[in-house]
Amino acid sequence: AQLQHKLLDIYALLKYIEILYLLLSSPCSKPVCANPTWMGCFTKDTATCEALYFIGVPVWLMHTKAYISPDMNIKEPVELTCPEDIVKAMYSEKGVAKPFPSI
Repeated sequence: AQLQHKLLDIYALLKYIEILYLLLSSPCSKPVCANPTWMGCFTKDTATCEALYFIGVPVWLMHTKAYISPDMNIKEPVELTCPEDIVKAMYSEKGVAKPFPSI
């Protein structure tokens, strides 16, 4: 399992360098179509959201309505909720949450 984990990390890093790094280095003037096979991400930073949006990464900006500029393209606002029925025991060690690391 550890070998598979490391190989997937290496594969993801190579794909990042091959595809996303080039797009981030020289972004397009208009958004690229989002790739439906990518997981996407959540962010609170507007600049990060814009950079990822322009290279085709599905991205969700998490802000209160007061901090969103009127010229921003919002497809559908969503109210965030915290579900209580998620099992968290497998992601904690000695009572401390240990989520999976992100690249």
